[in-house]
Amino acid sequence: MFGRKKEKNLEAQELERYEKRGFLMRYGKKAHKRLGFLIDRRLKSFEELHDPLRKGDIPLNLGAYVSAMILSTILVGIIALVFSIITVPLFLAEFINEIISPGAAVDDRFRVTLIAVISILATVITFVSFWLYPSFKASERSRKINLSLTNAVNTMATIAGTGVPPAVIFWSLVEFRRYGEVSREAEKILNDIENFGLDLVQALQRAANRSPSPLFSELLWKMIATIRTGGNLREYLYIEGTRLMEIERMKTESAIETIGLIAEAYVTILVVGPVFVIIMTTIMGIMGTPMSQVNLINNIVVYFGLPIGYAIFILAVDQVAPKR
Repeated sequence: MFGRKKEKNLEAQELERYEKRGFLMRYGKKAHKRLGFLIDRRLKSFEELHDPLRKGDIPLNLGAYVSAMILSTILVGIIALVFSIITVPLFLAEFINEIISPGAAVDDRFRVTLIAVISILATVITFVSFWLYPSFKASERSRKINLSLTNAVNTMATIAGTGVPPAVIFWSLVEFRRYGEVSREAEKILNDIENFGLDLVQALQRAANRSPSPLFSELLWKMIATIRTGGNLREYLYIEGTRLMEIERMKTESAIETIGLIAEAYVTILVVGPVFVIIMTTIMGIMGTPMSQVNLINNIVVYFGLPIGYAIFILAVDQVAPKR
């Protein structure tokens, strides 16, 4: 019963992933259909996105992705402009002005400036997000591959010890489906062999070139060398598994030390820092500094400094902490 339930969960996850990829493909194709005549002539300016798109396993070619990026940027800019034109005169201008300059009057110049800033900021954030997304996706896939790679290599070594052909090793990874992105990479290797007619070495070369994980690419290149020279694949995989376990141990120790430094910085910047600022602004107020300036400093620290600082530290800990 549990096996059937697990199988249904896997099927649901595969369906969900397919639907998400399908939406992205449809959106990219529609965007390219509308903007392709402008984008295709300028693809050289976006050439550096090609490699992250492939390593991030994003199912769009460069022209379609750039078209989706430009179209989304335009749409978000228009929506932000309309939104700001409606909300700024109603309440947003007064709210922002109260934070920046408490008690000051709100004029039309401030409203127009705020509308322009919101529209431009939304446009720039959308464009930058699309530009960075492939690299982020590739980095995320690399992290997932590295997490599963040690166990996958040990399994590969065990299977290789039975004397089966090397292609069967990757078929076993696909069959197990418990090694996440490593199984996904193995599936691509088998697809190149079965559907594109490549031999094993050619398929491994393609996989090594498109993999976002340097560790996995290195593993594949060494496997190619071992296969070509007629070496003992089982022995190599056992040695590689031991090496990866040592690398994982060293990374864990380094992550623990880094988290300790982050904790010390957190206490200094986000616990002691705000108290220091409040004491200093209180002394400034006693010594005759206008309260508008004191309130401005406090508002910047409370409404902007602390939330941004918390977000930065959360992201830093998330990136550094070992994940399982």
